[in-house]
Amino acid sequence: MERKTVVRVRIFRFAVKAFLILLALSLPLHSSADERRWGTASLVVVIERQAGSVLIIDSSRHELLGRISGLGNLTHATVKFSPDARYAYVIGRTGEVSKIDLLTLKLVKQVNAGKLSVGGVVSQDGKYVALSNYVPGEVRILDADTLELVKTIPALYTDASEKGREQLPSRVAGLVDAPGNLLVFSLMDGNSIWVVDAGKKEFPVIRKFPDVGKMPYDALISPDGRYYLAGFLDSNWMGLLDTWKLDRVAPILAEQGKGPDVPLWKIPHLKGWALTGRLAFLPALKREVALVYSTLDWTPLTPVPISGTALYTVVRPDGRQVWVDIIGKNGDLIDVIDVDSMKVVKTLNPGAGATHPQFTPKGEAAYVSLMDGGKVVVYDTATFQVLKEFPADHPSGIFFANRAHKFGM
Repeated sequence: MERKTVVRVRIFRFAVKAFLILLALSLPLHSSADERRWGTASLVVVIERQAGSVLIIDSSRHELLGRISGLGNLTHATVKFSPDARYAYVIGRTGEVSKIDLLTLKLVKQVNAGKLSVGGVVSQDGKYVALSNYVPGEVRILDADTLELVKTIPALYTDASEKGREQLPSRVAGLVDAPGNLLVFSLMDGNSIWVVDAGKKEFPVIRKFPDVGKMPYDALISPDGRYYLAGFLDSNWMGLLDTWKLDRVAPILAEQGKGPDVPLWKIPHLKGWALTGRLAFLPALKREVALVYSTLDWTPLTPVPISGTALYTVVRPDGRQVWVDIIGKNGDLIDVIDVDSMKVVKTLNPGAGATHPQFTPKGEAAYVSLMDGGKVVVYDTATFQVLKEFPADHPSGIFFANRAHKFGM
């Protein structure tokens, strides 16, 4: 009786092993393309402006993961990220807000939140997506989960004319998030800077600073979130707001346009300022230099001559290099400034319409869009050799997911 039991146990064990072997052999050795997995920390979203689509690239492997279409007018589009970098919010020119799941590469929600939008931001707590609109002149605040409208803040200013004092809508620019769950933005036509408390249900405008300068067109916030800096089209200075104090907007960088004029091909983007240590590198209005200032007291230092008029000045994460794209004349070039020597040490020629240089999170590679060349070029920042090229339909803005953890980005 015991012998029969032993035989039965052995037969059972053999059957189990055979089943497990057959099961293992039936599984694929490698996951299919649809079953690939990736994290989001090194993902990059590239705008294809004319196609109304975006490319999703894994910059850790320089691998194209997919394309998402049907996102509307992406001229001057921007991309913002949820705090966990799970979702990307693509904000289009005509107010489309598209929420993309970066793990599944699916468009999960899309709404319209304006007629003419120029930017947006995710609040510090990640609960809201705010848009700055030219038309209608306002800030719209959406629920980050559902994209439902939560609050509209009309950007009205008082215009004194022969007919009396009249409330008029202003275009909104330079919208950023700031510590304390604040939103800070500029009224382009109203010559003002406003501060909103996004931590309160009513989203009150807690401070208004009038007459800060003529026609604020863009702004940035320092990496630590303390200083908001606005640029003006018709005033010869920049405006500095200390978000710790919120007491005044101080004029700084006086005569920042001083020097021989060249054509204003396009308004420089201040969110492209390169803030590296104690230095700030700025694209200059109508000048073929990168302006340099000390961030200790905002005194001007010697400008760095470059190949043309800068659109963006972008610092490598380690602060050693500043990459500058050129618009108008020599618009195919990218200048690389060495911060230690304060000189251009390399001029790259990626191709037609080279623009929007952006770095991988640790700066070992740089991505550059060729708007007229139909591709994205990836450079090794140590050797300046081309690592990879991705075909793209009129690519423009490049947005890395690590922006999720940066103020104003």
